[in-house]
Amino acid sequence: MTNDTRAGGEAFALEIEHLKIHAHPSGKPLVDGVSVTLGRGEILALVGESGCGKTMTVSSVMGLLPAGVHKTAGRINIMGEDTAGWSSEAYRRIRNERVSIVMQNPMSAFDPVFTIFSHFSETLVSHGYDGKNSRRTAADALRELGFGDPSAILDLYPFQMSGGMLQRVMLAIALLSHPPLIIADEATTDLDLVSQKKILTLLKDYSKKNDCAILLITHDFGVAASLAQRIALMKHGKIVESGDVKDFFDNPKSDYARILLSSHRGLYTERFRSIKELLGV
Repeated sequence: MTNDTRAGGEAFALEIEHLKIHAHPSGKPLVDGVSVTLGRGEILALVGESGCGKTMTVSSVMGLLPAGVHKTAGRINIMGEDTAGWSSEAYRRIRNERVSIVMQNPMSAFDPVFTIFSHFSETLVSHGYDGKNSRRTAADALRELGFGDPSAILDLYPFQMSGGMLQRVMLAIALLSHPPLIIADEATTDLDLVSQKKILTLLKDYSKKNDCAILLITHDFGVAASLAQRIALMKHGKIVESGDVKDFFDNPKSDYARILLSSHRGLYTERFRSIKELLGV
């Protein structure tokens, strides 16, 4: 990557170049030279086993690295803006206005003593919405995510809702600012297959309708195949293969990708066989 624009002058939604992250300057890097780009309206899956550096990469993008962990090299551009030297306030501004994050385990993202509307209200205030219309805005957001009676949902507490419902609420809150970039970090990991499909469909539809870029962090090849157009595979903090999703699944080029895909296909073949036996077909 030599510049911050695509052909025709359009800025990337996200550009990461030669990123390195260390927990100790003299130690082995947690992320080692990662480079990826994500265009407007594009969905990129960053995949790999647990501990490969996916979440550390995203944390660096969002200015949320844990204490003692530091970006030691590389460049990160968000919506054409170089993040070098950004303050905590600058990162908060970008998270409020341009980038939304949808995380794993929705129950941990909600305070159990506050209603769903209270969570919406807090986010709406941070975005400068008129308090008089906040309940209507929240209800409209939930309706967009497929809730038939959003007014009733707003009065519930998080512990009164299923994981799938909370994940849709989290997504509704994340979309309030109409962000041009969404980061979904293992956003469907703890969900059943029906809830997972709903979330993936909602993300895909939102991206297409709003020209929104999505960086999908996952260890699940099935999720990546369902949602993404491009894929980047990480191992030990490095990108070992990247490209078009169809090409990746049809003709993986690295030994590591071939091993993982073989294991994935074997697992799902065995699951399918077990289901057929259970059903007696």
